[in-house]
Amino acid sequence: MKILHVIDSCHPKIGGPIEGIKQLNMMYRKYNISVNLLSSNTSTEIIKFKKDLPKIYATGPSLGKFSYNKKMLIWLQEKINNYSLVFIHGIWQYHNYAVWKIAKENNIPFFIFPHGSLDPWFNQKYPLKYIKKIIYWYLLQYKILSDSSGLIFTSNSELRLACKSFNIKKIKKFIVRYGINGNPLYPFKKDMLFEKKLNLPNKKLILYIGRISEKKGIDILIKSFFQILKISKDFHLVIAGPSDKKYLKFLYTLIPAELTSNISWPGPLYGDDKWKLLNSCSLFCSASHQENFGISIVEALSSKKPVLTTNKVNIFKTIKKYNAGIITNDNYKSFLNGFKRFIYLDKKDYDCMKKNSYKCFQEKFHLNNYFIDLKKILIKTNKRK
Repeated sequence: MKILHVIDSCHPKIGGPIEGIKQLNMMYRKYNISVNLLSSNTSTEIIKFKKDLPKIYATGPSLGKFSYNKKMLIWLQEKINNYSLVFIHGIWQYHNYAVWKIAKENNIPFFIFPHGSLDPWFNQKYPLKYIKKIIYWYLLQYKILSDSSGLIFTSNSELRLACKSFNIKKIKKFIVRYGINGNPLYPFKKDMLFEKKLNLPNKKLILYIGRISEKKGIDILIKSFFQILKISKDFHLVIAGPSDKKYLKFLYTLIPAELTSNISWPGPLYGDDKWKLLNSCSLFCSASHQENFGISIVEALSSKKPVLTTNKVNIFKTIKKYNAGIITNDNYKSFLNGFKRFIYLDKKDYDCMKKNSYKCFQEKFHLNNYFIDLKKILIKTNKRK
């Protein structure tokens, strides 16, 4: 087989979708499966972040929020018959339409990962955007999904929420267990030199890694952390990731001048730097209002770290079942109570939670599970071909 993945952008700042492709690429290499990646990035852009990805065909730049890109359409017209099937990552943008149009004309099967973009939270939070989506849904998006070989969801929760958002009753659907290869820096030891490089104090680190955006509930995390400092000065908060500048300015307004030194903002960290920071933390926090899967949360589990997160993260039931962390509602009062529960854990309970975190990752969120489920789709598709 030869597989094509299509995504609007390969930039790591978009979070989970591109990281998922990186993870899959490890398995593609292991089984000698030929795969390429098509995006609306420019050829200059991909030089910065092509590491660990399949060969990228960059057809950008694109125009506007819809990412209109005629060059992508032309590329697909010329090349799509070189592939056995196509995976589309994300909806509501031009790459979705381009693959549908050309794949349908050439009878090439294509599957779509919504990556949480059908979650009703977005409709409730951004009603004007929802109106636009409804119009586009009836004009084109529903037709694209209906003509696909199937929608791929990463959990039953994602599927359940998507059904509340739009009518996908008649569209073929699959559940694929998402997963990652996990922390490669074993054993999971603190790296004091790395902490010194980031100018971090010798305290217990509370960590968030991911996009700094409204959806992630970082304002809740910061407000809760300041209350924890009133109980104990032994903790330091690290917030690492690419930021929405407007939201970041808002977050700065929440921080009293005398407490600014209690939070570090190292910016985006990737590769070994990310794993070193995970190895150094005591707790990983995510107060997210909506999370399709939560790759950074699973990265923390794979680093043998307990997590404090909300019931708006679609894998929260699994985390709770394994006692691999503390689950709260996505509001300040509930999250603060969860935070307090963590800091009052005795060493025995904390060590138990660490072991449970790693067990949860190995049994439920390992890359092998992801590839096993996806391979079933590949085999069925190849037989039909």
